[in-house]
Amino acid sequence: MFGSLRLRPGAVFARDYEVLRPIASGGMGAVYAVRDRRTGEEQALKVLLPDLVAEERPRRRFLQEAQIAMQLAHDGIPRVYHTGIDDEAGIPFIVMELLRGEDLRARIKARGPMTLEEAAPLFEALAGVLAAAHREGLVHRDVKPENVFLHGPDERVKLLDFGVAKLIDAHRTWGTGTGAVGSPMWMAPEQTSAGGRIATCTDVWAFGLLTFYVLTGRIYWKAAADSSGIGGLLRELHVDPVEPPSTRAASMGLSTPLSAEYDRWFLRAVERDHQIRFRDAQEMWDAFAPVLGARPAGDRSAVAFAETVEVDRSEVRAAISSSSQDGATPASQPIPERTPPPSPAPPSYAPPSYAPPPEAWQTGSDPGEIPPTDPPPPAASGASMPGVVWVLLVLLVGLFVAILSGMIVWVILTITEPSAPRPPPERPSQPAHPQPVSPEPVSPDSVPETIDT
Repeated sequence: MFGSLRLRPGAVFARDYEVLRPIASGGMGAVYAVRDRRTGEEQALKVLLPDLVAEERPRRRFLQEAQIAMQLAHDGIPRVYHTGIDDEAGIPFIVMELLRGEDLRARIKARGPMTLEEAAPLFEALAGVLAAAHREGLVHRDVKPENVFLHGPDERVKLLDFGVAKLIDAHRTWGTGTGAVGSPMWMAPEQTSAGGRIATCTDVWAFGLLTFYVLTGRIYWKAAADSSGIGGLLRELHVDPVEPPSTRAASMGLSTPLSAEYDRWFLRAVERDHQIRFRDAQEMWDAFAPVLGARPAGDRSAVAFAETVEVDRSEVRAAISSSSQDGATPASQPIPERTPPPSPAPPSYAPPSYAPPPEAWQTGSDPGEIPPTDPPPPAASGASMPGVVWVLLVLLVGLFVAILSGMIVWVILTITEPSAPRPPPERPSQPAHPQPVSPEPVSPDSVPETIDT
């Protein structure tokens, strides 16, 4: 059942698209073949399931696929013609290029594994799509055979489901995921924990595993064929030594010829240490092209430039004419043999040695907490010192402003503080007025007889 929307053939969706037939259905949406009533062209209609319309995370992931396709505008991503929300149903939808063909998983199941020569164009096209995404800071995070579609009779590679892609800030290099996103058999170790750091090298891990699947028809991990389950898979991802692909293929009873150069490239592509693994799809392809005998990316630029240069051939014709008159035909002239340039030596790489796994991992019991696989954060280099100086300068300026503001507030409070009322001045105490003394009467007897002079 294609969700509760149930678009039947003949129905009209969003006024302009006539439903022709259902194509596929997944956990988030359904895809239908439709005809644009305005142009008559057949296209693909992808709708979000009605039960998920109200949830923010599925709706954001659904619309992100259209935004990324329009941002990259790469031929390896299905073209998007229209996106919107249906007025009647209130459901987000995307109208995109209708693909005709099969995905890589169906191709391998139907026809078996490819040879290295057959797979080289496929690997080159897929690496080109990932390199374009990585240049824009986008990590797909779910590269697997089901998301690689072979479109048309010439089997052009189309990478699907960019809805789970994550935008990595170019200044931080790493993006911390909020949850494990991806398919278990193709996930890198950093994707198995909620706090794992996702980077462009995360897609390199999945690409390396995908090459083994295409060349052998088998998934690399032993857990895909035995009953060890998720515990066994996590033990292989985090603890067990990673075997060279030729050794692993032989242990599976396969007779697929895998060269030593491919072994070295594969072990670096699925290296747990981010410092050793290829940084992004471009660096990965530059190392993989010599293994495939293909031309590394960038060589075509010289050819393209040469094709645009106009060459004056009159001198060449004159030289040929003069040599013919001397009795020597151009065909009789000896042609110097061109010695091909020496092929670059394959990068020397030896897989690191690992400590023996704990007993709990060896016995296949509950793995418990997954050991951290993320590398330590990059050490601060000299280039980051100006940033530290600016931080210290800002802190000092802030401290100075705070002290100055405090002093200004203190002065204002001091000036505006109301003064206490002064007591009235004390008046000087005046002596009490003496009582008047009445004069004593003078009698003749009290007068002295003589007065000494």
